[in-house]
Amino acid sequence: MNDNNPNDADGAASAPVRDPHNHHAGLWSTLVQRADAVKATIDFDHENMQARYALVDFLRTDILAHLEVEEHVLYEAAREIGATSLVAALELDHRCLLDLVEQIEKTGDGLEAAMLARALVVLFALRMEKEDTIVLPTLTDAGVDVSSLLDRMIVQMATDYDSRFTYF
Repeated sequence: MNDNNPNDADGAASAPVRDPHNHHAGLWSTLVQRADAVKATIDFDHENMQARYALVDFLRTDILAHLEVEEHVLYEAAREIGATSLVAALELDHRCLLDLVEQIEKTGDGLEAAMLARALVVLFALRMEKEDTIVLPTLTDAGVDVSSLLDRMIVQMATDYDSRFTYF
């Protein structure tokens, strides 16, 4: 079944295009695969740059687009309920992720690129965990309709970014 085709899900044409957990799973799976590919191409004399270019392209399009949607929808909702410290912590994560993307892109050393990619994978995993275990429960506890927010995120991703996502 294709999670991106609403007509595949028991013929329910009105089903959402995707749910956030499937979206995270798709991002996570491709991120790990591409980071592992960078590591796998390194030997002591040579690095295959194609794997690094594929990782950086995925990071610059899919991952950063996903983070941008979260900033516009989830972070704004968190600000509205007064969770400014939580938003500041999440924004710090995003800045660190952006910095790692730039470092991966700029380094001249394949081993360093692989190590930076692994650090990015770990940070992204922690960020997803924060969303699921801190952000969404905090919004729910404050009376925010989280389902509606997630639907807005899905619509935003579908309209603004899905044409660029490469993991589908």
